[in-house]
Amino acid sequence: MEIHTPDHPPETWKETVKHLAMITAGVLIALAFEGAVARIDHRMLVREAKANLTAEIAANRKELEGLFANLEREEAQLEKVDELAAKLIEGGKLGKDEVDLSWHFGELKNAAVTTGQITGAFGYMDYGTVKRFADVYDLQAEFLRMQEREIPNFQAIYGFIPRLAGAKPPPAASIDAWRDRLTSLVAALQFQEQVGRTLARRYDELLK
Repeated sequence: MEIHTPDHPPETWKETVKHLAMITAGVLIALAFEGAVARIDHRMLVREAKANLTAEIAANRKELEGLFANLEREEAQLEKVDELAAKLIEGGKLGKDEVDLSWHFGELKNAAVTTGQITGAFGYMDYGTVKRFADVYDLQAEFLRMQEREIPNFQAIYGFIPRLAGAKPPPAASIDAWRDRLTSLVAALQFQEQVGRTLARRYDELLK
């Protein structure tokens, strides 16, 4: 914004008031224009942030749906392995290919939230919208923590399998302790699925 001085000093109060009015009007017009441009920029920033959040949530929803099928398969595998462990305690033998365990993680992203925070887009959204997104991503973070907490348990279970299929099975007490871990992990997966179903509903509500 540029303000030019008069060609000659004002000679009367009337000319002084006129020049001041022109300068004031120019400043106000410039400020109004800058404010309008800023508002347009803010609306574009919010629109882009919402589009990114919606796309990310849709992708997370799809990832979560695939995880549910894996959870059901993992629970079935754990129950089957528990039956085999009971068979061992009774004096039975295991074949090399009888034990089958797999583990899957839901890779749920939060890059859109991080970007929105860095760019300041959330500061230009209304409180209700920000709260809805925050609630969903908080629940998503809790779901991811639930997955992480079960990693040591699964590692202990998986690491014990070679002993089950060995030439000399481990003592019954060790197998019983291992079966307790199996039971604990099955319960954790079931609870994880319940939280995941709740998260899926929250996703759907935001995607409507």
